[in-house]
Amino acid sequence: MKKLSSPTRIILFALIGISLAFMSVAFGSGTPTTQTATPTATLTKAELASEVGSTDAIMAWAIIITLIIIIPIIWHWILWNRKEKQQNK
Repeated sequence: MKKLSSPTRIILFALIGISLAFMSVAFGSGTPTTQTATPTATLTKAELASEVGSTDAIMAWAIIITLIIIIPIIWHWILWNRKEKQQNK
């Protein structure tokens, strides 16, 4: 089996990661689409502050962590290509 080049691998893994993120957003909610036959709850005032253990900003943190991992890899790859080009001259 032929090995993929480094840029192809990076692009492939990035596309797989992005598609998995979109799939989890699309299919991960699990909320019913129709109203069930239960009595209506009384209205309560919603709190705006996040509680301990809430998942309000989990997608933002996932993106930040992913960038922390991917940016050094891409930076190393760019510097490696420059060094290789200078050696080939």
